[in-house]
Amino acid sequence: MTIEGIPSNDQQQAAPTTATLHKEVSNSLLSSARLKSALATGMVLILLWAGFHWDDPVSWIVGLPTALIGGALTLFLPASAAFRLSPLNGLRFAKFVIFGTLRGAVDVSWRSLSPKTLQPGNMQWRTALPAGRPRQLFALTITLLPGTLTARIKDDMLEIHALDPSDATRAELAELEVCIAKLYRFDHKEMAQ
Repeated sequence: MTIEGIPSNDQQQAAPTTATLHKEVSNSLLSSARLKSALATGMVLILLWAGFHWDDPVSWIVGLPTALIGGALTLFLPASAAFRLSPLNGLRFAKFVIFGTLRGAVDVSWRSLSPKTLQPGNMQWRTALPAGRPRQLFALTITLLPGTLTARIKDDMLEIHALDPSDATRAELAELEVCIAKLYRFDHKEMAQ
């Protein structure tokens, strides 16, 4: 006898065991793409450590384990869609970041010496970049533009605090968005429309 809407004992599925759950988690963590990503992250961290501490071999006592742990921790980050990066546009993006950082430092310093030029405010920006790494990179890189800071992200809408929320700042945001679209090999012409 069954009560309507409640399955009988033979129709009910047993809850997954701890061993089954552990196996599913292990399989998702140890996929070849995720392992390659963790190894690549570890190698980048090792190269960064070598670049900053090339003249101090004793520092590797801390640096090597830290880099390896950092790479291993990426296995626990949520998986995101794989994107193909453009190496040439990666160099262009690096140039944009370096000059953006320098320009931002000079601009904010100049404005702090002349407070009358400060007109702070918030502005909304709807991005056409897909969710995940491209959108996160966009939100993080906004802080490199002169006098801007990403205050909030909700879906495809970003709230940005700017010392000068004018059309010039909007033009810089559009330029940055196209730069990131090119980095990830998205069709930036469609994004501009």
